[in-house]
Amino acid sequence: MERLRQKIDRIARTPLPVLIGGETGTGKEVVARQIHARSGRTGPFVPVDCAALSPSLVEAELFGHERGAFTGANQRREGLIAAARGGTFFLDEVGELPLEVQTRLLRILESSTYRPVGSQTERRADIRVIAATWRALGERVREGLFRQDLYHRLAIVELTTPPLRDHPEDIESLLETFIHAEAQRAGRPPPRLEASARAHLLRWPWPGNVRELKNVAAYVTAMTLGSRVGLDDLPRNLHRASPDLPMAAEGVGFVGVDLRIDLPYMEARRLWLDDFQQRYVEAILEAHAGNVSAAARAAGMDRRSIQRILGRRGRDTAPSDTRRRDV
Repeated sequence: MERLRQKIDRIARTPLPVLIGGETGTGKEVVARQIHARSGRTGPFVPVDCAALSPSLVEAELFGHERGAFTGANQRREGLIAAARGGTFFLDEVGELPLEVQTRLLRILESSTYRPVGSQTERRADIRVIAATWRALGERVREGLFRQDLYHRLAIVELTTPPLRDHPEDIESLLETFIHAEAQRAGRPPPRLEASARAHLLRWPWPGNVRELKNVAAYVTAMTLGSRVGLDDLPRNLHRASPDLPMAAEGVGFVGVDLRIDLPYMEARRLWLDDFQQRYVEAILEAHAGNVSAAARAAGMDRRSIQRILGRRGRDTAPSDTRRRDV
């Protein structure tokens, strides 16, 4: 996390495009907003959820349109690129953009110009482009779903937001920060976590990452009647032993390492989490016949995270007899 903060500080004041990768819920938009805040740009930060754009109107939404450009275009309209003038244009889930729109986005990155739908006039795009995706764009390129030239233009600077399980030492402080912020908004004293609830939350693997952690903090702050949060006050989905595996992996059990009370707390917790991560990844790979890409999609993880976790035991990313499935 500290290395990530240092990179943000180094690149913020450059005009370079940035591609932020990472699992869902790891704070990719938070990183994009931090880059914008440190950039010195005076325009706004304009986020665009590419996955939510209407396929038939995506070009008009992004680039704007002239009156009469298509049926229903009764008046001229500025697009989101114009709205971001002088600021940062943030493309969340950029891997979901249609190929024809990717071509027009490439022109913006190459010449800093764009053309509204129905217009013959080029306009200047005074924007800094930051994109984010949970997908492995290199794979999308190989599948023919993402332009290689656009990928290389976006990825001049690449950042990765780490999953929460890779920095478990931050769980407690983040949880306390979120609970205090929610309590302040609600105008009430922040509830305190009982030891049993705190221990359970620190053992939880947080498949939804920081977003899930923040949602839990909001839940316990709003729903806890007293001043202390016990196990019964936690959301129901946290009452099970571990996150659900895909249907193919039902019945897979997790027999974790014994709790090492002979070790300091942080070291014992690290050993427990390492063991869970390795067992989870091995089980989900087995459920998907060793196909790393399929396992990563099912788990909502990045391929590199799976490879890194398996690498801790000195293992390859897939058994030799199944490796070809992932090519």
